Amino acid sequence: MKILVVGGFGFIGSKIVELLSNAKHNVRVMDNSETYGVIAKEELDKLYAYRQRNWKKVHTFDGDVTNRDDVLRAFHSTTDIVIHLASYPRAKIVNANPMLGVRNIVEGTVNLLWHCDKFKTKKFVFISSSMIYGHFSDGTKEDADSKPNNLYGESKLVAERYTKHYHTHYGVQYNIVRPSGVYGPGDMDDRVLSKFFAQAMANKKIEVHDGSNKVDFTYIDDTAKGIIKVALGIENNMSFNITAGNAITLRDAAERIIALTGSKSKIVDIGMNKIYPRRGALDISRAKNLLGYQPQANFDEGLKRYYGWLQNKI
Repeated sequence: MKILVVGGFGFIGSKIVELLSNAKHNVRVMDNSETYGVIAKEELDKLYAYRQRNWKKVHTFDGDVTNRDDVLRAFHSTTDIVIHLASYPRAKIVNANPMLGVRNIVEGTVNLLWHCDKFKTKKFVFISSSMIYGHFSDGTKEDADSKPNNLYGESKLVAERYTKHYHTHYGVQYNIVRPSGVYGPGDMDDRVLSKFFAQAMANKKIEVHDGSNKVDFTYIDDTAKGIIKVALGIENNMSFNITAGNAITLRDAAERIIALTGSKSKIVDIGMNKIYPRRGALDISRAKNLLGYQPQANFDEGLKRYYGWLQNKI
Protein backbone atom coordinates (compact mmCIF):
# COMPACT_ATOMS: atom_id res chain seq x y z
CA MET A 1 0.00 0.00 0.00
CA LYS A 2 1.33 3.44 -0.97
CA ILE A 3 0.65 5.84 1.90
CA LEU A 4 1.42 9.54 2.21
CA VAL A 5 1.66 10.77 5.81
CA VAL A 6 1.40 14.55 5.93
CA GLY A 7 2.88 15.83 9.19
CA GLY A 8 4.81 12.60 9.62
CA PHE A 9 7.59 14.13 11.73
CA GLY A 10 5.09 14.97 14.47
CA PHE A 11 4.43 13.08 17.69
CA ILE A 12 1.55 10.95 16.41
CA GLY A 13 2.59 10.97 12.77
CA SER A 14 6.07 9.62 13.43
CA LYS A 15 4.71 6.62 15.34
CA ILE A 16 2.27 5.90 12.50
CA VAL A 17 5.14 6.05 10.00
CA GLU A 18 7.21 3.70 12.18
CA LEU A 19 4.44 1.10 12.36
CA LEU A 20 3.52 1.33 8.67
CA SER A 21 7.11 1.20 7.41
CA ASN A 22 7.89 -1.77 9.63
CA ALA A 23 4.86 -3.51 8.13
CA LYS A 24 6.51 -2.95 4.71
CA HIS A 25 4.07 -0.40 3.35
CA ASN A 26 5.44 2.13 0.87
CA VAL A 27 5.46 5.26 3.05
CA ARG A 28 6.23 8.85 2.06
CA VAL A 29 6.30 11.75 4.51
CA MET A 30 5.78 15.46 3.93
CA ASP A 31 6.52 17.83 6.83
CA ASN A 32 7.75 21.41 7.17
CA SER A 33 9.57 20.88 10.53
CA GLU A 34 7.62 23.70 12.20
CA THR A 35 8.67 24.52 15.78
CA TYR A 36 5.42 26.42 16.55
CA GLY A 37 7.54 28.68 18.72
CA VAL A 38 7.62 26.20 21.60
CA ILE A 39 10.92 24.38 21.02
CA ALA A 40 14.40 25.33 19.85
CA LYS A 41 15.38 24.00 16.41
CA GLU A 42 18.32 21.99 17.77
CA GLU A 43 16.09 20.34 20.37
CA LEU A 44 13.49 19.58 17.72
CA ASP A 45 16.15 17.92 15.56
CA LYS A 46 17.08 15.65 18.50
CA LEU A 47 13.42 14.81 19.00
CA TYR A 48 13.03 13.99 15.32
CA ALA A 49 16.05 11.67 15.49
CA TYR A 50 14.38 9.77 18.34
CA ARG A 51 11.02 9.60 16.60
CA GLN A 52 12.54 8.32 13.37
CA ARG A 53 14.98 5.84 14.90
CA ASN A 54 12.96 2.77 13.84
CA TRP A 55 11.73 3.93 10.43
CA LYS A 56 12.40 1.58 7.52
CA LYS A 57 12.90 2.89 3.96
CA VAL A 58 10.79 6.03 4.31
CA HIS A 59 11.05 8.79 1.69
CA THR A 60 10.79 12.23 3.30
CA PHE A 61 10.66 15.74 1.90
CA ASP A 62 10.07 19.25 3.14
CA GLY A 63 6.71 20.80 2.34
CA ASP A 64 4.00 23.11 3.63
CA VAL A 65 0.45 21.76 3.53
CA THR A 66 -0.90 25.16 2.45
CA ASN A 67 1.50 25.40 -0.51
CA ARG A 68 0.00 23.97 -3.71
CA ASP A 69 3.38 23.26 -5.31
CA ASP A 70 4.58 21.36 -2.24
CA VAL A 71 1.44 19.24 -2.10
CA LEU A 72 1.59 18.61 -5.85
CA ARG A 73 5.12 17.29 -5.36
CA ALA A 74 3.81 14.97 -2.63
CA PHE A 75 1.33 13.51 -5.11
CA HIS A 76 3.89 13.01 -7.89
CA SER A 77 3.40 9.24 -7.77
CA THR A 78 0.37 7.06 -7.10
CA THR A 79 -0.98 7.43 -3.58
CA ASP A 80 -3.50 4.96 -2.18
CA ILE A 81 -4.09 6.60 1.21
CA VAL A 82 -3.35 10.07 2.61
CA ILE A 83 -3.15 10.42 6.40
CA HIS A 84 -3.36 14.11 7.24
CA LEU A 85 -1.84 15.19 10.57
CA ALA A 86 -0.24 18.47 9.46
CA SER A 87 -1.76 20.99 11.83
CA TYR A 88 -1.03 23.51 14.50
CA PRO A 89 -1.18 20.93 17.29
CA ARG A 90 -2.87 22.61 20.24
CA ALA A 91 -5.54 25.13 21.12
CA LYS A 92 -3.20 27.61 22.79
CA ILE A 93 -0.91 27.72 19.74
CA VAL A 94 -3.81 28.49 17.40
CA ASN A 95 -5.09 31.09 19.87
CA ALA A 96 -1.68 32.75 19.93
CA ASN A 97 -1.53 33.00 16.14
CA PRO A 98 -5.06 32.55 14.77
CA MET A 99 -4.36 33.88 11.27
CA LEU A 100 -1.71 31.24 10.62
CA GLY A 101 -3.31 28.54 12.75
CA VAL A 102 -6.73 28.65 11.08
CA ARG A 103 -5.16 28.89 7.63
CA ASN A 104 -2.95 25.92 8.36
CA ILE A 105 -5.81 23.69 9.50
CA VAL A 106 -8.56 24.71 7.07
CA GLU A 107 -6.69 25.72 3.91
CA GLY A 108 -4.19 22.88 4.32
CA THR A 109 -7.00 20.33 4.49
CA VAL A 110 -8.76 21.72 1.41
CA ASN A 111 -5.47 21.75 -0.49
CA LEU A 112 -4.98 18.04 0.22
CA LEU A 113 -8.60 17.17 -0.58
CA TRP A 114 -8.35 18.92 -3.96
CA HIS A 115 -5.30 16.85 -4.84
CA CYS A 116 -6.92 13.64 -3.56
CA ASP A 117 -9.77 14.24 -5.99
CA LYS A 118 -7.54 15.08 -8.95
CA PHE A 119 -5.17 12.15 -8.35
CA LYS A 120 -7.94 9.63 -7.52
CA THR A 121 -6.62 8.76 -4.08
CA LYS A 122 -8.48 5.81 -2.57
CA LYS A 123 -8.92 7.30 0.91
CA PHE A 124 -8.28 10.52 2.81
CA VAL A 125 -7.88 10.19 6.60
CA PHE A 126 -8.24 13.45 8.49
CA ILE A 127 -6.93 13.55 12.06
CA SER A 128 -9.31 15.91 13.83
CA SER A 129 -9.69 16.38 17.60
CA SER A 130 -12.03 15.79 20.52
CA MET A 131 -12.06 19.60 20.77
CA ILE A 132 -14.72 19.68 18.04
CA TYR A 133 -17.32 18.59 20.62
CA GLY A 134 -16.75 21.61 22.87
CA HIS A 135 -17.92 20.82 26.40
CA PHE A 136 -18.74 17.12 26.65
CA SER A 137 -19.33 14.43 29.27
CA ASP A 138 -18.51 10.74 29.61
CA GLY A 139 -19.90 8.49 26.89
CA THR A 140 -19.87 11.03 24.07
CA LYS A 141 -20.40 9.35 20.69
CA GLU A 142 -19.29 10.47 17.24
CA ASP A 143 -22.75 11.81 16.32
CA ALA A 144 -22.95 14.12 19.35
CA ASP A 145 -23.51 17.84 18.89
CA SER A 146 -20.41 19.80 17.89
CA LYS A 147 -20.08 23.13 19.67
CA PRO A 148 -16.36 24.02 19.88
CA ASN A 149 -15.38 26.68 22.39
CA ASN A 150 -11.97 27.55 20.94
CA LEU A 151 -10.49 28.43 17.54
CA TYR A 152 -8.63 25.14 17.32
CA GLY A 153 -11.79 23.06 17.71
CA GLU A 154 -13.73 25.33 15.37
CA SER A 155 -11.04 25.05 12.70
CA LYS A 156 -10.91 21.27 13.00
CA LEU A 157 -14.70 21.10 12.70
CA VAL A 158 -14.67 23.28 9.57
CA ALA A 159 -11.96 21.00 8.10
CA GLU A 160 -14.17 17.98 8.89
CA ARG A 161 -17.02 19.62 7.00
CA TYR A 162 -14.83 20.26 3.95
CA THR A 163 -13.77 16.62 4.10
CA LYS A 164 -17.40 15.49 4.01
CA HIS A 165 -18.14 18.01 1.26
CA TYR A 166 -15.45 16.51 -0.96
CA HIS A 167 -17.01 13.10 -0.48
CA THR A 168 -20.56 14.27 -1.22
CA HIS A 169 -19.68 16.35 -4.27
CA TYR A 170 -16.55 14.70 -5.68
CA GLY A 171 -16.64 11.15 -4.32
CA VAL A 172 -13.46 11.35 -2.23
CA GLN A 173 -13.57 8.48 0.25
CA TYR A 174 -12.64 9.55 3.77
CA ASN A 175 -12.44 8.77 7.46
CA ILE A 176 -12.21 11.22 10.34
CA VAL A 177 -10.33 10.40 13.55
CA ARG A 178 -10.86 12.24 16.84
CA PRO A 179 -8.05 11.55 19.33
CA SER A 180 -7.73 12.96 22.85
CA GLY A 181 -4.94 13.65 25.33
CA VAL A 182 -2.22 11.72 23.50
CA TYR A 183 0.95 11.26 25.57
CA GLY A 184 4.09 9.16 25.82
CA PRO A 185 7.76 8.94 24.79
CA GLY A 186 8.72 11.36 22.05
CA ASP A 187 6.31 14.13 23.02
CA MET A 188 7.24 17.80 23.34
CA ASP A 189 7.60 19.50 26.72
CA ASP A 190 4.62 21.82 26.54
CA ARG A 191 1.65 19.46 26.97
CA VAL A 192 -0.19 19.00 30.23
CA LEU A 193 1.37 15.69 31.33
CA SER A 194 4.80 16.81 30.11
CA LYS A 195 4.50 19.88 32.33
CA PHE A 196 3.29 17.84 35.31
CA PHE A 197 6.31 15.54 34.97
CA ALA A 198 8.78 18.45 34.61
CA GLN A 199 7.40 20.14 37.71
CA ALA A 200 7.27 16.91 39.73
CA MET A 201 10.79 15.87 38.78
CA ALA A 202 12.04 19.31 39.90
CA ASN A 203 9.97 19.21 43.12
CA LYS A 204 8.19 22.39 42.04
CA LYS A 205 4.53 23.19 42.53
CA ILE A 206 2.23 21.67 39.92
CA GLU A 207 -0.28 24.17 38.60
CA VAL A 208 -3.53 22.55 37.50
CA HIS A 209 -6.27 24.29 35.51
CA ASP A 210 -9.40 23.04 37.33
CA GLY A 211 -8.37 19.74 38.87
CA SER A 212 -11.90 18.37 38.55
CA ASN A 213 -11.83 18.57 34.74
CA LYS A 214 -11.20 15.23 33.05
CA VAL A 215 -9.18 14.18 30.01
CA ASP A 216 -9.38 10.93 28.05
CA PHE A 217 -5.58 10.45 28.08
CA THR A 218 -4.44 7.97 25.41
CA TYR A 219 -1.02 6.36 25.08
CA ILE A 220 0.78 7.15 21.82
CA ASP A 221 1.02 3.53 20.59
CA ASP A 222 -2.73 2.99 21.04
CA THR A 223 -3.50 6.20 19.16
CA ALA A 224 -1.22 5.32 16.25
CA LYS A 225 -2.48 1.74 15.98
CA GLY A 226 -6.07 2.96 16.06
CA ILE A 227 -5.44 5.46 13.26
CA ILE A 228 -3.81 2.74 11.16
CA LYS A 229 -6.85 0.51 11.67
CA VAL A 230 -9.02 3.36 10.42
CA ALA A 231 -6.76 4.02 7.42
CA LEU A 232 -6.45 0.40 6.31
CA GLY A 233 -10.00 -0.64 7.21
CA ILE A 234 -12.95 -1.00 4.85
CA GLU A 235 -15.34 1.15 6.92
CA ASN A 236 -15.26 4.40 4.96
CA ASN A 237 -16.96 7.79 5.18
CA MET A 238 -17.48 7.93 8.93
CA SER A 239 -15.86 9.36 12.06
CA PHE A 240 -14.14 7.43 14.84
CA ASN A 241 -13.22 8.36 18.40
CA ILE A 242 -9.75 6.83 18.88
CA THR A 243 -8.98 7.22 22.59
CA ALA A 244 -8.54 5.16 25.74
CA GLY A 245 -12.24 5.57 26.50
CA ASN A 246 -11.46 6.18 30.17
CA ALA A 247 -10.99 9.77 31.35
CA ILE A 248 -9.42 10.80 34.67
CA THR A 249 -9.30 14.16 36.40
CA LEU A 250 -6.32 16.45 36.04
CA ARG A 251 -5.81 16.38 39.80
CA ASP A 252 -5.73 12.59 39.77
CA ALA A 253 -3.19 12.69 36.92
CA ALA A 254 -0.97 15.09 38.87
CA GLU A 255 -1.24 12.96 42.02
CA ARG A 256 -0.25 9.80 40.15
CA ILE A 257 2.77 11.55 38.64
CA ILE A 258 3.83 12.80 42.07
CA ALA A 259 3.57 9.27 43.46
CA LEU A 260 5.41 7.74 40.50
CA THR A 261 8.31 10.20 40.68
CA GLY A 262 8.50 10.31 44.48
CA SER A 263 8.15 14.06 44.21
CA LYS A 264 7.62 16.57 47.00
CA SER A 265 5.57 18.79 44.71
CA LYS A 266 2.31 20.34 45.86
CA ILE A 267 -0.71 20.75 43.61
CA VAL A 268 -2.09 24.26 43.14
CA ASP A 269 -5.43 24.58 41.39
CA ILE A 270 -5.40 27.84 39.41
CA GLY A 271 -8.91 27.51 37.98
CA MET A 272 -10.41 26.77 34.60
CA ASN A 273 -8.63 27.91 31.47
CA LYS A 274 -11.42 29.39 29.35
CA ILE A 275 -9.99 28.17 26.03
CA TYR A 276 -10.35 24.52 27.09
CA PRO A 277 -13.72 22.75 27.40
CA ARG A 278 -15.08 20.55 30.16
CA ARG A 279 -14.33 17.04 29.00
CA GLY A 280 -14.86 13.39 29.79
CA ALA A 281 -14.37 9.93 28.28
CA LEU A 282 -15.31 9.45 24.64
CA ASP A 283 -17.35 6.43 23.56
CA ILE A 284 -15.08 4.17 21.48
CA SER A 285 -17.58 1.37 20.82
CA ARG A 286 -17.79 2.18 17.09
CA ALA A 287 -14.03 1.68 16.65
CA LYS A 288 -14.11 -1.46 18.77
CA ASN A 289 -17.04 -3.03 16.94
CA LEU A 290 -16.18 -2.08 13.36
CA LEU A 291 -12.37 -2.01 13.44
CA GLY A 292 -11.38 -4.30 16.29
CA TYR A 293 -9.69 -1.36 18.01
CA GLN A 294 -8.69 -2.13 21.59
CA PRO A 295 -6.38 0.22 23.54
CA GLN A 296 -3.74 -1.76 25.43
CA ALA A 297 -1.97 0.63 27.80
CA ASN A 298 -3.81 1.70 30.94
CA PHE A 299 -2.94 5.13 32.30
CA ASP A 300 -0.52 3.96 35.01
CA GLU A 301 1.38 1.74 32.56
CA GLY A 302 1.59 4.59 30.08
CA LEU A 303 2.88 6.98 32.74
CA LYS A 304 5.62 4.52 33.75
CA ARG A 305 6.83 4.19 30.15
CA TYR A 306 6.75 7.94 29.65
CA TYR A 307 8.63 8.55 32.91
CA GLY A 308 11.30 6.03 31.91
CA TRP A 309 11.86 7.87 28.66
CA LEU A 310 12.00 11.25 30.39
CA GLN A 311 14.62 9.96 32.84
CA ASN A 312 16.81 8.66 30.01
CA LYS A 313 16.31 11.91 28.15
CA ILE A 314 17.78 13.85 31.07
